[in-house]
Amino acid sequence: MQFDLEIVIPVFHEEGNILKTLKKILEKVKLNYRIIVVYDYSEDPTIKVIKDNFSEKKIFLLKNKYRGFNGAIKSAYEIVNSNAVLLYPADDHENFDLIEVMNNKFNEGFDVVCASRFMDGGQYTGAPLIKRILVKLVSFTLSNFTSLQTRDATNGFRLFSYKIIKEFNIESVRGFTFSIELLAKAHRYGYKITEIPEKWPVRKQGKSKFKYSSIFFYLRWYFHIFATTFIK
Repeated sequence: MQFDLEIVIPVFHEEGNILKTLKKILEKVKLNYRIIVVYDYSEDPTIKVIKDNFSEKKIFLLKNKYRGFNGAIKSAYEIVNSNAVLLYPADDHENFDLIEVMNNKFNEGFDVVCASRFMDGGQYTGAPLIKRILVKLVSFTLSNFTSLQTRDATNGFRLFSYKIIKEFNIESVRGFTFSIELLAKAHRYGYKITEIPEKWPVRKQGKSKFKYSSIFFYLRWYFHIFATTFIK
């Protein structure tokens, strides 16, 4: 069966978050969609929570073929059968209404729809100070000194069209880097990019998967966006 939208949720010990997240998505989203929950190992308590509470056909459990968050995304992208794919954080209990808004933007003709913490109506609070400074610095320089059409280049909460998923292989191997990589490639080849405001949720359960060591893997695509701005 082909879907209009697939919502990918990577999980690793998100048993404190996943129940509320899935309930809200199933309640709020009225599209023809499927949720792909990607997990690393079968004993993860998150999977038991899902199996104990849902018989919903819209939820598909997928074992990660690779390793970590980046591998989870690659595993999901290999099986997508939809017009567009959206990554949704397992701990986000606030932005369910944005799923249909982002899908509507896709239907208007955009290939990438970015949730943005740094446009009017957006908000970024709750993260550690050093992380906030780094993220804001990257976003400020890219939005002011390149032709990138979003003010939030590092946010993983993003929708990509099916043709971007299929055209570009994911080269990234660490963390959330895949998201800025696909954004950089879409920008390079002239795909239509837009953004909508998002209020960043403060994690209340579990631990963040962000690692400061992954910052170095972002730099390649950060400079790629600068380079392709001037090549154009």
